[in-house]
Amino acid sequence: MIIDINTSLGRWPFQRFDVNSAQALAKRLRNVGIAKALVSSIDAVLYPDPAPCDDDLLKAVQGEPLFIPVPTVNPVLTHWRAMLAAQGLKAVRIVPNYHNYSLADPAVAPFMETLAVMKMPLLIQMRVDDERNQYPLMKVPGVAWKDVVRLADAFPSVSIVCLCAYRGEAVELVRQTKNVRVDISFISMFRTLPTLLQQIAPDRILFGSHTPFFYTVSAVMKLEAARQMEKDYRAVACSNAMQLFGIDLSKIPEVHQG
Repeated sequence: MIIDINTSLGRWPFQRFDVNSAQALAKRLRNVGIAKALVSSIDAVLYPDPAPCDDDLLKAVQGEPLFIPVPTVNPVLTHWRAMLAAQGLKAVRIVPNYHNYSLADPAVAPFMETLAVMKMPLLIQMRVDDERNQYPLMKVPGVAWKDVVRLADAFPSVSIVCLCAYRGEAVELVRQTKNVRVDISFISMFRTLPTLLQQIAPDRILFGSHTPFFYTVSAVMKLEAARQMEKDYRAVACSNAMQLFGIDLSKIPEVHQG
């Protein structure tokens, strides 16, 4: 089974998606063997206040057991504590580059302290799309990996997962911290996973497809190259996410690609 920690639902003004509902997205994921998926709101990236978009996301995925909704939080806004009070949260996501704040902003520290007390994992969206393919009049640089390192060092008890890091960034993020993990969505090379495992330990890598921005099956194919490395394959495909986010797959029927 596969757990996808990097999926999203909504609209993006610079790209058209062929999945525009929770049901269609769930079908796409199940068809390639994904049993559970963390999902965030795409709309929340560009809205001044992500809270209404998070509410829309919860309504959209209600009744679809494949999804674990992850709210997008802006710690610079004053109501982030109320957002963390929601029942059943497995993680929260921040998008500092699009929400226009630095990870060194004074408002980030109390947010991180609260996550530490809650033992809540933090997803940092390093980028939404490849900077080389961005709309010419809206260039948004990715989150600087060195800023993430400083944040991780300041709050070592918070588990941080960096989504959509480039390969070089991923290697440095893991090498220079003890509490940062990365997904594979933006890492692509010959025999992606076996090659990446030469530089990053398997317990620091998680499966993420960045669906619907990327083709889900392409991410799954990155895993397939490591099928013979059974323990490492399982760690990246599901067991790391199960442990980090408290996900129980024991009651979920085996999902087959179709």
